Amino acid sequence: MQFSAANKNGTTAQPSALDDLVRQIGRLLRHPAYHRSTIVSAMLRRHLPFDGGYAWHGEALLRERLEKARLDGPTLDHLLGSVRGELLRLRRPADA
Repeated sequence: MQFSAANKNGTTAQPSALDDLVRQIGRLLRHPAYHRSTIVSAMLRRHLPFDGGYAWHGEALLRERLEKARLDGPTLDHLLGSVRGELLRLRRPADA
């Protein structure tokens, strides 16, 4: 279930691409099969923190780092696609 905030007009605020990227990277870092060395995208690896694991709670620091990087729209789209691809790869059987 995904929660969204509503403003005073009753419309819901859509999460930004940066929020989505931070959430997806958090999922990737907490995945039991995650190993930073197996990430395919060099650009994604550049923005990933070195720590990870099920107990990782560095979303605020990650968001701050990504905001400082001033990523443009196409770069955010590329990073989102890379994270989603890595999550799909981790969910597949090893022999597939």
